[in-house]
Amino acid sequence: MSARRYGPQDGQPITKMSDYHQSKDELAGLPVTVAEKIPVTNTPNIFSYKSYIFAKNPALVQRYIKATKADVGGVGGHVVAADEVKSIIAKYVLDNNSYRGEPIFTSMIVTHTGDDCAVTGIMAETVDMSVVDELMWDALQEGATKAAELGLYGPGQDLVADAFTGNLRGAGPATVALPFPVRKDNASQTVLVSFADKTEPMAFNHYATGAYMLPRFNTGLVIAASKMKRGYVFEIVDLDTKAQAVEAGAHPRDQRALDNKMEELAKGLQEKVITLAAPEDLYDIEGLTRSSRFVIARVWSRNEKGEKDQLGYICSAERLHNIKTKKGFTYGGKDDPVLLAFAQGDWPAPGEITSPWATAPMVAGDCRGSHNLHILPMPINSQTSYWSGPILSAITLSCNIHTGRIGAISDQFALGTPWDEVRRTASQLAIQFRHAHGIKQPATLHEEELEYQEGWKERRNRLERQFEVKPPLTFSNGNGHGADAGKKPAGARTGGRPDEID
Repeated sequence: MSARRYGPQDGQPITKMSDYHQSKDELAGLPVTVAEKIPVTNTPNIFSYKSYIFAKNPALVQRYIKATKADVGGVGGHVVAADEVKSIIAKYVLDNNSYRGEPIFTSMIVTHTGDDCAVTGIMAETVDMSVVDELMWDALQEGATKAAELGLYGPGQDLVADAFTGNLRGAGPATVALPFPVRKDNASQTVLVSFADKTEPMAFNHYATGAYMLPRFNTGLVIAASKMKRGYVFEIVDLDTKAQAVEAGAHPRDQRALDNKMEELAKGLQEKVITLAAPEDLYDIEGLTRSSRFVIARVWSRNEKGEKDQLGYICSAERLHNIKTKKGFTYGGKDDPVLLAFAQGDWPAPGEITSPWATAPMVAGDCRGSHNLHILPMPINSQTSYWSGPILSAITLSCNIHTGRIGAISDQFALGTPWDEVRRTASQLAIQFRHAHGIKQPATLHEEELEYQEGWKERRNRLERQFEVKPPLTFSNGNGHGADAGKKPAGARTGGRPDEID
């Protein structure tokens, strides 16, 4: 095994917890203005590297915000992440948070949505992204080891690659990075971070086609004086390499041919993408993104010529059934995506980005990853419940792009907000829909999209062998003719009066 490229190297000091400022201590020594605080959310603790966040002359450099999430083991099944697992992941990252003598993350948080653990942090361009991915992979492995020790369900479930191979793409975890703007004035940048559990990347199409395309969700598209008035450029990814393999000539029931073609398509980690713009391509974008196959992966603002300007939206548009394992391309998996998006200025406000969820739309996933169900917008660090989701969380981070510090956090789906009413509506709809349809479609997905489908494949193949090919069933009236033979057509005259009709 090669030596680690991150963490303290020979002669370098070991990173200590005293090197970090923690947001839980931010009021230490200050007057307390509220006698008692009513908790409405499980706000994450922010760890910020002291020497950077308190720097008098911070460097004006390109910085990135990066979010990485994976299921490494859940309590009581796929319900919630264990606090101890999250703490082990956090400790590993904080202890090894260095690259060539500099911190990898100048500021970071560790959260969970359902049973998925996530690390979100700010890093400078001087840090090799593959080194960050290696740190994330090893930290999640540490979490999986702790999950196994605690007897949690599915330890290391999303770590489907055999070993780290240079980056996290194709390894199982969901990960995205978004470059901050570089500017001298106005160091403030708002970032919305959204995590989903028990659903697929297509669910995030509700964000992109709502807030970035339709004035009923975002009035700024009509009345704003910013770049928003020009609309946005969308990059849409075709995620279904299995369908691409079939379209390229592989027989859908020839697993070897499918695997070979999918492996060929996956070489070089290439994507099949199309670039469209709204408002002029609105119908085309809406048409493509109506299915799970096509996902809006990136959104740019537009310059005076209507071309791409700044990237401000990115989601983990990747399907786990495109990842080759020892068993071939057989990993089912809804993909539990993660999203990073800028808010304010040239971008929608946080409430405009999240507003499409107010109608409790249905997404694929839920229990066994095999159902359509209404998504439940929940506060950060919440568990799944009724069946097992699907759930969504969204937080906004106020970030200082000069120091690389996450200054404060707000929870967009907090308790005690109008989202309580949305949760009640979604719950009522889910109970009615799920019990009304049960195993039948449209409650369940098409058989190719069932996550745990080996049992169904076995049953389907057994029943397939029992089918017979027969002529259509007909009846005889005793004269060797069919029961309908000789029957007069409706309206034919009988032996009665000439104007009588049968």
